[in-house]
Amino acid sequence: MRLLRGISWGIILLEDTAMRFLSLALAGSIAWTAPAGAFETADLARLETTGSCAGCALDKAALRRAPLAEARLAGATLAGADLSRAVLRGADLRGADLRGAKLSGADLTGADLGRADLGRAILDGARLQGAKLGAADLRGANLNWAVLSDSDLSGARLGAAFLNGTDLWQATLDGTRLEQADLRQALGLSQAGLDRACGDDTTRLPEDLVVRYCD
Repeated sequence: MRLLRGISWGIILLEDTAMRFLSLALAGSIAWTAPAGAFETADLARLETTGSCAGCALDKAALRRAPLAEARLAGATLAGADLSRAVLRGADLRGADLRGAKLSGADLTGADLGRADLGRAILDGARLQGAKLGAADLRGANLNWAVLSDSDLSGARLGAAFLNGTDLWQATLDGTRLEQADLRQALGLSQAGLDRACGDDTTRLPEDLVVRYCD
């Protein structure tokens, strides 16, 4: 499936730890030059031409606003990648390493993030309606004003996540771990939903809602 060929990606920035050294205005087919040790250029080219890069090494890749709807990225390493405002609707990110990734304003509607590691990822304002987040690690993630309505958070870990204004309307919370989570400003919580989750003494909830202790 040539999912991404011929689509303009706009400005793509490739970063190393010292400086931003390359900025290319891209249209049509894309060629990359990667800083040493950041990610594999062959993997990035494969993603661009096929829309499939399962297990690829894309750490710290700059993919702001990238059109990645239905991209196949299961098991990919995207730690520290910049995916701000990227379109990842229906993408397969099962088991992906997204620790510290920037996903502000990204569209992850219907994406599969089962068992993905999103520890300390920045997801403020991201759209995750109907996303599958079963057993995902979201500890320390910034989910402020993110939309997770109708998402599946079964078995996910949300300890110490930032959840101000987060929309959890009809989200599935079966076995979701909420230790150290502050949900006082979260939206759409119900007692019926929380009855399936668990927390501890550090869990903070809106008034009149309770959660059982985790085993």
